Amino acid sequence: MELSFIITSLVILLAIVLFATEAVRVDLVAIGVMVAWIVFGVLEPAESFTGFANSATLTVTAMFILSSALIRAGVIKLLAPMATRLFNKSYSGAILGMSSGVGLLSAFINNTPVVATFIPIVSKAAKKLNLHPYKFLIPLSYGAILGGTCTLIGTSTNLLVAGIAKDKGFDEIGLFTMAPIGLVFLGVGLLYLMFVGKHLLPKESQVKPLKDESQIKKFLTEVKIKELPDEKKGISIEELFKEKDLSFEVQELRREDNTIRNPKMDTKLQTGDVMLIKGELDKVKKVVADQHLSIVKSITDKYFPEEETKVVEVIIMPGTHLVDKKLKSISFLKNYHSHLLAIRHRGKRKFNDMENIRLKVGDILLLQTSKKGHELLEKAESNPNAPFLSIRESDLDIPDKKKLYISAGVLILVILTATFNILPIVASAWAGVFLLGIFRIISMTDAYRSIDWQVIFLLAGSLSFGAAMQKSGLNDWLVTNFLAFTENQTAPFIMIAGIYLVTMIFTEIMSNNAAAALMAPLSMSIAEALGFSPLPFLIAVMMAGSASFMTPIGYQTNTMVYSAGNYEFKDFFKIGAPLGIIFWIIASLLIPVFYSF
Repeated sequence: MELSFIITSLVILLAIVLFATEAVRVDLVAIGVMVAWIVFGVLEPAESFTGFANSATLTVTAMFILSSALIRAGVIKLLAPMATRLFNKSYSGAILGMSSGVGLLSAFINNTPVVATFIPIVSKAAKKLNLHPYKFLIPLSYGAILGGTCTLIGTSTNLLVAGIAKDKGFDEIGLFTMAPIGLVFLGVGLLYLMFVGKHLLPKESQVKPLKDESQIKKFLTEVKIKELPDEKKGISIEELFKEKDLSFEVQELRREDNTIRNPKMDTKLQTGDVMLIKGELDKVKKVVADQHLSIVKSITDKYFPEEETKVVEVIIMPGTHLVDKKLKSISFLKNYHSHLLAIRHRGKRKFNDMENIRLKVGDILLLQTSKKGHELLEKAESNPNAPFLSIRESDLDIPDKKKLYISAGVLILVILTATFNILPIVASAWAGVFLLGIFRIISMTDAYRSIDWQVIFLLAGSLSFGAAMQKSGLNDWLVTNFLAFTENQTAPFIMIAGIYLVTMIFTEIMSNNAAAALMAPLSMSIAEALGFSPLPFLIAVMMAGSASFMTPIGYQTNTMVYSAGNYEFKDFFKIGAPLGIIFWIIASLLIPVFYSF
């Protein structure tokens, strides 16, 4: 057994563990893997970093820009009312309208911002009917995933598999090659959600809302010292708190134009001093009734009826500057006049010790704000690169028809030129970006911001897996053992079932793109060893790579609704496991029928 074989195996195993545990950012893992191949002599630098020049990576980059332009122009604002109008009909009608609308969009544009934008829209529509958003948010994510399986550009996984195949000399995957099986998945998935899934979703009594006031232990607020009587003048912070049975952490003391950070407890107080304090809600209530203290009116809480107050929930959007930042480095008080009360992070509610949490896409923040703060939050949300969206409030603005028509026209042109082989998909997509720039639909600055660089680096790194597996001999070893495991069964049903099952399992425990990058070259080698066309095997990898329904971490849209719907991990498995098994059976039976060997 050669050293390169052992090194490649160990590096890939380590990468799988890191992808699954998220102990290190996935894009950083991808970069580390590319460097490791060079350091240990498995690949040459040009071989290791060739993923950045792969057509799949370049096409995904362009599609991020095209998707962003269409979303900015208001395509969701145009289609959302049509989908949510069915909420007035029935639950099944609502699921059909919402999932079909999202599926249609996701077939041609990046589904992550689609789901992110739909979350507040769906939540608001559900609330109007006295329904709970969690009844709709898992179906929302599943609809987006299923819609993306229908076209080559619907998901980065499909483009990645097609790019790997092209590098190996197989260039027969077109824009709608996967549509036959993809449409079957979409149809079966919608029927499942409408008639079976609704019974598996959590009941109202099982859902734990983020706004559980009894668990909001500590939060920041501002307290002002009123006119002190003569006998109280010169009283220290410690003496004041002890006298009034208060227990606060004083983070700042402002006196006129001076600010003292973390003042000592023996600091003498004066009339007009303002303290930024951190304490429990029941203690803060005492401040309201106190004759010597008052809550500063610009920062208020809903417990105080005499004050103007607002508590809002916002969801962290993909591709923003807040992602992966620690909460303590984000000054909500300074930037948005808002205090962070609680966070729902990866399905877990946090009410204290939140400062060191790194924000992820889909995290829900509970903010206490004033009228001015709410205006600042709304202003931030109206920005094309909004860092967050209110998940309980979302008003639909009028779409910019000119930009919408041009953006949609450009995307249709991209699709047509690729469909009829006038241009390769990578050239068509970048031609579309060029046209959007020429027509000033999107600036290059906004274009750069719209790219999810984490996905791009992950794609480039994942593509190096195949090259390392092939060069080290790991790929041949896996093919031999796979064929031995199936006891040389060459029946199409058996082979497709095996490839699909392994890919599906990998997808649920790590990145879907990483799973596809591992399985695509392996599936092509198996097809070559059996003398079959690689197309059915590649389609199996594509469909299984996107079929992430059992966990909230296998696909980014699942992670987003995980927090927004207040779900638990088991909710995804409960509704997603039967669906995954159904799709496994369908794929095993129909892929050999739709795609010849």
